[in-house]
Amino acid sequence: MKKPALITIGLLLLAFISVYYIIPQKIKTARVIEIDATDINVARFLVNKKPWSKWWPGQHNTSDSSMFMYQGASYHLLESTNSEMRLTIRRGNIELNSQVIYATTGEGMCEVTWFTEMQSSTNPFLRIAQYIKIKRVTKNIDTLLTAFKRFMQTEKNVYGMNIKLAKIKNPIVLASTTHTASYPTPTIIYSLVSDLKKQIITQGALAVDSPMMNVHKDEKNGFAVMVAIPINRQITPGTNTVINRLVKGGNVLEAEVTGGKNTVANAFRQVKRYQKDHGLISPAMPYELLITNRLAEKDTTKWTTRIYWPIF
Repeated sequence: MKKPALITIGLLLLAFISVYYIIPQKIKTARVIEIDATDINVARFLVNKKPWSKWWPGQHNTSDSSMFMYQGASYHLLESTNSEMRLTIRRGNIELNSQVIYATTGEGMCEVTWFTEMQSSTNPFLRIAQYIKIKRVTKNIDTLLTAFKRFMQTEKNVYGMNIKLAKIKNPIVLASTTHTASYPTPTIIYSLVSDLKKQIITQGALAVDSPMMNVHKDEKNGFAVMVAIPINRQITPGTNTVINRLVKGGNVLEAEVTGGKNTVANAFRQVKRYQKDHGLISPAMPYELLITNRLAEKDTTKWTTRIYWPIF
């Protein structure tokens, strides 16, 4: 009877000793995911606390921008640098020191790595329990990284709107320019539109799309205003008007927004950022297509505008 008991005790001792070899003194994990996004955009949503709530798939404490929850674990954001976010993860009686970092792996590509580390218990039973819990947290981290990747690879999340590559369909435009001391009112804009339409009708041509407009500040501390209408054929321009020819089939970035001039201005900023993020060059000035008649519709929140930015 003594021999089997000694064998059992020996096996238990061997098992306990094995725990210390299999499960290290410091339990470390590293989960990696590659994301089709620029490092600048990844940094915006990863190393700043506030944007985490935009992509986080679990719960978020709205009164504390640093506290997040997912699958029974809490994630407390600590401090960040230009390339990493430090945090602690708590699940039950375990607490993990953690950090999320990113690095560029290619043009428009990033690799995000999520590290965790914890000092394991000297008690073999607790050590095993801790290891199991950490494995569960690691599995959840895979889910969190996948959620972040999905968010970052949806352009509307990053730029606030859908931006797509389109082609110039109507290359002939009749245009008119003016200068205003302040941002042009709908009355000024549609006065120019009306004059252009009269010329088009007089010469038997057709307008083939909504009016185009470009407004920018000039050296006179006012605004240079260009209004144009795409037409179906060449005509002879009248007083204070010119025929401009765009490149038929040329590439343009296109986005559509609803709102007033501040919304449109922000849309141009986002399209410009998209252009820069993707290494695109613009050969010509951007413009907006006035889908909604701003003179007839007084409510600016209902104005629909299509943004175009030529690129190559």
